[in-house]
Amino acid sequence: MAVDPGMVDMILGTFRNMVAEIEGKKITGNAVDNMKAVLAQMEGLAKEMDDLASYSTKLANDGLFTKFSEWYGRALASQSSGSSSDEDLMARSLKAYEDSLNYLKQQPEHAHIVPVVQRVVDLGRSGVSYPVFLRMAEEEGAFMGLNSPHAGPVIAYDIYCAERMRTVERLPMLLSIQAKWKELVARSPFGYADPLEYELARQQIEWQHEPALIRWKAIEDRWDRLVELVIDWVDSFCSFAPYDARWVDPDGNRAKTQLNIERTQECNPGRLKVREDIFYEYFGLRWNDIFTHETFVSKLKNKMIWYSDESLALARDAHERCVPGGKPEGDHIRRAEDIHASKRFKRPDMPTAEELTPVPFAEFLKSYQ
Repeated sequence: MAVDPGMVDMILGTFRNMVAEIEGKKITGNAVDNMKAVLAQMEGLAKEMDDLASYSTKLANDGLFTKFSEWYGRALASQSSGSSSDEDLMARSLKAYEDSLNYLKQQPEHAHIVPVVQRVVDLGRSGVSYPVFLRMAEEEGAFMGLNSPHAGPVIAYDIYCAERMRTVERLPMLLSIQAKWKELVARSPFGYADPLEYELARQQIEWQHEPALIRWKAIEDRWDRLVELVIDWVDSFCSFAPYDARWVDPDGNRAKTQLNIERTQECNPGRLKVREDIFYEYFGLRWNDIFTHETFVSKLKNKMIWYSDESLALARDAHERCVPGGKPEGDHIRRAEDIHASKRFKRPDMPTAEELTPVPFAEFLKSYQ
């Protein structure tokens, strides 16, 4: 998958033309190489990603637009000779920054970057000479601002998304990244985090938290399956089983439907035993440990467990009967029948897809402080 080529052409067209202009003037050197490298990076991201909004945000947050413009200005400056005055270099550099600024202003998700580029453009429009422009931009930290990742709003958005989507296990990592970001910003005389230092710190924090996140997901997936095995096993003994989609043969063959029911009745206890043994071997957790484990407690608190509390209680009560050759007690079957009859098997207050969907980044920026 890749971002739509037509949209990529609209985004990168100006930058491609600027490269063609430099090549047409036969300008070479380190600045030109870096300018082309930035464009190649933007082209590469377009092939790696498939969402236009994410792609556009990635370009801006990584500072690729402004990095390109900076190298473009330096490439023009390197052409300085008797036929290229400071005024000409200033005009060309200013145009490059203005082009970037105009593009950013058209994209609401880049609103947090506009003031930084605007400051550089304002310096260029102030009437100072090109050498003075370069000196002032450097001394005032404007160029540092261009290269800074401006990750503050992005990190805040990631935290908001984790809270909105109930993936709260990611919050410790994201809050650590946010704290590091604020520390780097506070340390900077210009209020901009050093891009390299931030990137290294971010990667280190993610690396430190990754094992815990993987373990969290692995435990969550496995106890979810254990609960499902017990609930399906109890339900397979109920009168509604021959009409339930879990067992009904797609072709309507009643004999095959009955075989499906019997398979659940006979095999689920063995499957449960094998999975429980593996669960304990890898995580040191037994069946009863599930319901006090942080993964379960967190998911229950956030209403993200599909089964209702009543269904979970039934599974816990019937678990000890789910052994090879065993059967649910009559009371278990009666409760399952009653739950199914009134459709109380699903959590009634589970968040809807709409409630779990974050607002777009551009919308989030309007309320970001």
